[in-house]
Amino acid sequence: LLVLLLASCVVKAPEAPVTRDVRFASVETYPGAGVAAPGEVDGLFTTPPGDGPFPVVIMLHGCAGLYETHAEWAELMASWGYASLRVDSFGSRGIDEICTNILQPVPRAADVNGAIEYLRTRPEADAARLVVMGWSHGAGVVLQIDAEPGSLRLDLKPAVLGAIAVYPYCSRSSQPYRAPLLVLIGEKDDWTPAAMCEAMVEYLPPASAAVELVVYPGATHSYDCRACNGTYWGDHRLVYDAAAHEDSVLRVKRFLD
Repeated sequence: LLVLLLASCVVKAPEAPVTRDVRFASVETYPGAGVAAPGEVDGLFTTPPGDGPFPVVIMLHGCAGLYETHAEWAELMASWGYASLRVDSFGSRGIDEICTNILQPVPRAADVNGAIEYLRTRPEADAARLVVMGWSHGAGVVLQIDAEPGSLRLDLKPAVLGAIAVYPYCSRSSQPYRAPLLVLIGEKDDWTPAAMCEAMVEYLPPASAAVELVVYPGATHSYDCRACNGTYWGDHRLVYDAAAHEDSVLRVKRFLD
């Protein structure tokens, strides 16, 4: 009886999210418009425990490629009940980084087109409920994707219900956004200036979907990178900011919910 009583008190450990290495075709918005054929791209597809289907966050890394920050965000998404697809636009093409050559052409919008088409084949994914989230260079791609007319293929646009841009290089032009947009950036960002995002929001046309801009006082570029604490890529100051990071987590969860 004592053994049975003890066994009944054992608390089952929660199931862990599952991450799979995946590969899919990158798909141009306008066939033949790119400098080179987009080819295939690798990714990391993370799902919460269970069968789904789960809404999915398509994640686009910055100019340094995928690293621990994106893995941490993927785990958070899974704990909230969202799948995520981390798109590796650089590793798939033999690119280490483009921080030292930020204008190097990479078909990243084509990667998002391909990611959406791929997610439609996955039973774990609710491919009609997607959000695109990017950091730095990837955040700039997010702005292009969410803008009208934008860089996403026309028939794929309805699946993207929202967009999250973390320290993006904001557009100088006044352009409407199709889906609600959350922009998170540091006041002391010396790489992608917050002032440009403030101007972008100030001159949003009336037809635009809602844009929420959050500027974190004192925060630099890559403020959610726990390993960052110094000057990188020439003269850019990147320092982890715990308060900004924690607030970003709360705002991203609220936005997704």
